[in-house]
Amino acid sequence: MDASLLDDPWIAAQVDAAVAPYVNRLPAHEVAWMREQLAEVLQHDEEAMRLLRRAHPREVDESGERAFGVVGAGAPGRAKAG
Repeated sequence: MDASLLDDPWIAAQVDAAVAPYVNRLPAHEVAWMREQLAEVLQHDEEAMRLLRRAHPREVDESGERAFGVVGAGAPGRAKAG
């Protein structure tokens, strides 16, 4: 299995939430197996992949910079205060 799928924190959180009811009720190796199986399905099943893409939050620029307006002839820039 390609571990990169579970490297995504959002996907890993969803998988962990799905197996959470079984933690402390099943042996740890069985919960780990369930987690791996779920990740496999999410990675290889076309319908599961489609649903995962739709549910996954879009990446958001967290730089804190925001565009305020257009300056000049269509060139992006900052609006002047005043």
